[in-house]
Amino acid sequence: MDSPLLRLADVHVSYGGIRALGGVSLEVQRGEIVAMIGANGAGKTTTLRAITGLVRPTHGSITFDGTEISRVTTPHVIALGIALAPEGRAIFSNLSVRENLELGAWTRRRRKGPTLAESMEHVFALFPRLRERLSQEGGTLSGGEQQMLAIGRAMMAAPRLMLLDEPSLGIAPKLVQQIFDSIRRIAAEGTTILLVEQNTRIALEVAARAYVLETGRIAMSGSSAELRDDPRVREAYLGG
Repeated sequence: MDSPLLRLADVHVSYGGIRALGGVSLEVQRGEIVAMIGANGAGKTTTLRAITGLVRPTHGSITFDGTEISRVTTPHVIALGIALAPEGRAIFSNLSVRENLELGAWTRRRRKGPTLAESMEHVFALFPRLRERLSQEGGTLSGGEQQMLAIGRAMMAAPRLMLLDEPSLGIAPKLVQQIFDSIRRIAAEGTTILLVEQNTRIALEVAARAYVLETGRIAMSGSSAELRDDPRVREAYLGG
């Protein structure tokens, strides 16, 4: 097997004196969708923040395509080809859909790749509704449309690895499946995805493998099918 695109080895993170991660180790192979599931406060978002350089591990290593990134800045991480669609979407509410998307492309302005127009057409193919809302301010979009914009903005960076933090949060059920269908398509086109998702059922449907975080540690891991059948996962996260 090839070396993983992303590897975390015994990563510890603390906020002040409070431990958020207590030795997280995980791997994501090229082309995979891998999920992290767990309760609120388990450390899922902190793991993504550590990968992107928004917090510094106190111990352990984070390697992206063979490069150690646990001590580099966030702009350096982004330049390597990692994009984050954060929890809560964090779009620029007073900017138009077009302007939000263009800002996503700014991070790769010195890298070779598709043109701005090509990247935007790719986003519209995934989320046709964004083309219809192109001149509309981001803050006036529905929750589902804002999530489409957050993922589309991340796609504009032409990432090799996309980190998705709670893409179903606060979205009407009829749009959740549409968004996850697009996530599958993004992966099928070659983008590797690490997915944080509290909707365990849909996370295990879309991901090939998953890690279960509990109080800052990996409690279980395996194929999605194995975890779906595990009585501990069924009781804790799938309603029995």
